[in-house]
Amino acid sequence: MSINSKISVNTHYTRSVNLKRDAGSESVVRSYIPTSRAINTLEVFSSSLKQDVAPRAWSLIGPYGSGKSSFASFLSSLLDKDKSASFKTAHEVLSKASKSTAIDFSALTEDNLGYCVVLMTGSPESFGKRLISALHEKAIEIWGSRKGKKPEILQILSHYQAQDESPNFTEIIESIELLQQALLKAGFKGILLAIDELGKFLEYEARHSGTNNIYLLQGLAELALANHPVKFAVVVMLHQSIEQYATGLGATLKNEWAKVQGRFESIPFIDTSEQTLIIVAEAIEHKFNKTELKTIQSKVEHQVDVLIKNGALPSTLDKKSANKVFTSCYPLHPISALILPILCQKVAQNERTLFSYLGSKESHGFVDSLENLSQIGDQVEPWEIYEYFIRNQPISASDHFTYRKWAEVDNALERLGSSDFESEIVLKTIGLLNIIGNQGGLKASNPLLGISFNKKVSLKPSIDSLIKNSIVNYRKFNSEYRVWQGSDFDIEIKAGEARTKLGQFSLSEKLNERHNILPVVARKYSIQNGALRYFVPSFASSDSYKELEITSRHPRIIFYLSETEEDKQIFFNDVLNHFNSLDLLVMCPHGEQVREIIGEVLSLEQVAMNSKELSEDPVAQREYKDRYESAKDREFLMLYSLLENPEANDWYRKTVNLEVKNKGSLQNIFSSVLKEVFSSSPIIKNELINRNTPSSQANAARSKLFAALLKDLDKEDLGINKFPAEKSIYRSLLKATGLHLQSKDGKWKLAELSEIKEDNEFNFYPVWKRIDDFIKSTENNPKSFIELSQELYAPPFGIKQGVLPILYAVAILSNNDQLAVTEEDVYIPYFSKENVDRFFKRPDLFKIQSINLGGVNQTIIKEYSSGFFNDNKKRSMLEIAKPFAKFIDDEIPEYTRQTKTGLTQTTRAVRDAFKLSKSPVKLLLEDIPKALGIDSNLNNESSLAELLIEAIKELKYAFPILRQNQADLIAKSFHLNIDPESPFSERLSEMRKSISARCRGLESYTVEEQGQKGFILRTQKTDLDDDSWLDNLLMFTVSKPASKWNDADRIAAEYKLSIIISNIRDLEKLRISHEDSSNENSNAETYMLKSMKIGKENLDEVVVVDEKLHQAAKEMKEKILKTLNEGSGDNKIAIAALAETVDEFLSSKQKNVKNRSKKPINSNSNDKDNSNEVA
Repeated sequence: MSINSKISVNTHYTRSVNLKRDAGSESVVRSYIPTSRAINTLEVFSSSLKQDVAPRAWSLIGPYGSGKSSFASFLSSLLDKDKSASFKTAHEVLSKASKSTAIDFSALTEDNLGYCVVLMTGSPESFGKRLISALHEKAIEIWGSRKGKKPEILQILSHYQAQDESPNFTEIIESIELLQQALLKAGFKGILLAIDELGKFLEYEARHSGTNNIYLLQGLAELALANHPVKFAVVVMLHQSIEQYATGLGATLKNEWAKVQGRFESIPFIDTSEQTLIIVAEAIEHKFNKTELKTIQSKVEHQVDVLIKNGALPSTLDKKSANKVFTSCYPLHPISALILPILCQKVAQNERTLFSYLGSKESHGFVDSLENLSQIGDQVEPWEIYEYFIRNQPISASDHFTYRKWAEVDNALERLGSSDFESEIVLKTIGLLNIIGNQGGLKASNPLLGISFNKKVSLKPSIDSLIKNSIVNYRKFNSEYRVWQGSDFDIEIKAGEARTKLGQFSLSEKLNERHNILPVVARKYSIQNGALRYFVPSFASSDSYKELEITSRHPRIIFYLSETEEDKQIFFNDVLNHFNSLDLLVMCPHGEQVREIIGEVLSLEQVAMNSKELSEDPVAQREYKDRYESAKDREFLMLYSLLENPEANDWYRKTVNLEVKNKGSLQNIFSSVLKEVFSSSPIIKNELINRNTPSSQANAARSKLFAALLKDLDKEDLGINKFPAEKSIYRSLLKATGLHLQSKDGKWKLAELSEIKEDNEFNFYPVWKRIDDFIKSTENNPKSFIELSQELYAPPFGIKQGVLPILYAVAILSNNDQLAVTEEDVYIPYFSKENVDRFFKRPDLFKIQSINLGGVNQTIIKEYSSGFFNDNKKRSMLEIAKPFAKFIDDEIPEYTRQTKTGLTQTTRAVRDAFKLSKSPVKLLLEDIPKALGIDSNLNNESSLAELLIEAIKELKYAFPILRQNQADLIAKSFHLNIDPESPFSERLSEMRKSISARCRGLESYTVEEQGQKGFILRTQKTDLDDDSWLDNLLMFTVSKPASKWNDADRIAAEYKLSIIISNIRDLEKLRISHEDSSNENSNAETYMLKSMKIGKENLDEVVVVDEKLHQAAKEMKEKILKTLNEGSGDNKIAIAALAETVDEFLSSKQKNVKNRSKKPINSNSNDKDNSNEVA
């Protein structure tokens, strides 16, 4: 069973004191135990308060849990007569502890209202602002409910309290002086300003250099020295001296902070172990009977004897008092009780102090440990103290020695593992005694370890195992076990060496290289204007600011790091006017502090790079990791505070000092700067497209938007249904801004410049006018929009790269009738979707030119217009040129655009003039007349229009003529007798019927050789109309449509057709003979014997060889083969003999055939009558 029912803890001692919350609390005052240290401090205070001129500024310095807050609360009750109950109780408590001190304090408040006590607790904010708030609150407390006229100071403090910014140094000091005057009239003796946790204000000051709160502290200390009927006293509570909070601020500021510390009388607020143990004993309450108490006393007496024998008791404790205090501290083990005060001085933190431990229910907290004590005499052992204070929290890196010891113990525990509980708790006990540093004889000796555990622990085997595994070692010279120091690597030395090697590095260069601050989005501006704009942070110094660009594409925040007075002068004399109005410059006066922080990080990074032994040393790695992370945290906080607390530095735009109160006001400055700088920037509220690098989704939507523009320009919403991405872009960029609007006739169109008003709510007029001016400037020379882009990207326009191509393309469509566009110097009459897609990707390939008819030969324009348009309507040059150019580009096939033999020379010249034209002006006035062989003055018998019409007709019919010629060639090759004067459609239909009939079934007489089988199969297609049937045959010849042929393709096709059709006609002969013979003998074989000679007509003979004929010819065949094989052995001779024999035989045979009345064999393939008979 647990013994916790017999032990309790007085909560007055375990709850932390809060000055504000516990002000005037009688219970808190009554539970206070004035230690000798507290009484000595009170005597110092009373002595100074009695004198007219004396220093009355004190700093109480002590670790967490040392009782500073309790002391300050007690002090305030001694002086604050207004809180009568706590005032009276405080004097009673003090009188019992020190009557003389109580008398001194009573004298201070006789015949007056006592002291005006102003209490503050530190927080991460401006000290000056918080001080005014505390003074105002106290003034309201004193005079708020009083009748009559209120003192002036009340109104002044109310005014300062209502302000967002903190009052300056002079205003605060003057306010306190006015408060003294008001309090004098009211009957008060003095002012006590008590500031607990001052370190939090100082940490804020260190991170927000420029708030000058440190100098306010100095001013308060000086005010406390002055003679005044209402004495001013200030007492501050810290964990370390003021200058120690200046770590990382640079040597100059450290010296300044040290001077401020010198204005305060430093009072170490650390009780002796005996005093602390007395308070612990008061906090622990027992309910033991005599027997139980005797058991406890017996065990404690034995442990005290061991402690005395080994010199482990404090010198102020004798045996009797030790037995008494340790019995009162039960169930704390005497070693645990001795360790606690020492350990808390080293490692205590805000939430883990000696007294928070006593009230803690956390794992291994005092209350939790009570649950595990099952019988009288069981104690809370030292290893459990280790668990609560060391194992569950990291040690502060500022205490290098303690941290090093902790890292060694922690690493040793990791190496040990958790499999052996006894070895683990022994190691923790040794480690804890090592960490406190052998103070007061407390060391990990065999006698002390022997009494450190309730239950019997196998101490020797555990220690032997730890030694064997090199986890601990034994030092004979002082009889002590030590955690084995597995590291000879000294981070301090290595970091110092690395810092020396770094030398006087360029601070701004290093910061710019590290890119530690992300761009700062101007949120308010971006929301209002739709364009995401941001300021890019950069760093500069007196020796590097000229290396930055004077003008940047993006707005910048340039943090100027000043380390000396000379740096400041350079900033104001040179730097402010060096950059343009788009940049904000920040004067950072604490560059020396930044250098120290960055130097630490860089040094540690060099240590990691250059120290091989670090990678092999786990203890050193642990120490390095924590120190590096701490340094990086400081770097982050320093850089973070630049923008998180912008009011800490001075901000400038050019030479104008900007009033930056906080982050919100900085955003307002961002917005006003951008509005001014980008005064001509349109408002486009579409995040998808209004950016410099649109996504693939945005690009696809942009392309679809223009497809809709080209197709349905006259429709609302461009006919886009539902709400795809392109509709979102359209509505924000074109419809809302007025670029696409509804005309009087109800149709929708693109706006002209005159239709975009100067007061356009989306501010579109400036950019639209600039684009319009650029278009007008192209009248004499074509230009690319690229020439305008850099201007529109930059202020005052600031158009995003995702938007600008759309505006250009819309401008081209809007000025379609007056604008000529070329792509790679070739005129394109209409902006097609393909053109637009290419324009978005490569706008540099496109040029535009504004076309003006002024000064142009109107006769030639009239000739064009009257010749082609019979409506007497006056047309612009572009209205004339575009239909012609469109005809060349879109309506004639590729064959016509490239053939040289299918067109006359004049027509080719006209065609090429269109193809190569760079300008419609030059095309109509020079190129076409020249191609037609006439001059621009129309000095020719034929009119320009007549000649051009003839050329266009030839272009239009060139391809149809090609098809007809190919069809006639096929008909001729098949020896078809078709009327050449009949319409082509009739001729084609008749040709198809004849060829299909003749070729039907021929595919079974050939293998795929020279293409005749594929050709035969295509002649049999029934699912095509006549034109498609012909196109299919033509495409088969050269594997591409005839519309895409060039002249070489045409020649190749004609040659291949002749070969294929010749082979088909031979197949026809084979089929006829084979079908005739198969009726009599199905086993007969059909052969064709053929002779072809250059310059001679072809000779051929088809013969059907049945079994009878085969046997009759067998002997002759063998003789012929034998003769051929017995030749010279040269195959060429044998083949030559065979060829000449076949030719002579067929020639003789042909002569005989002509005399026969019946002709079973066709020996002349070119005989028309025979061909018709075969067909």
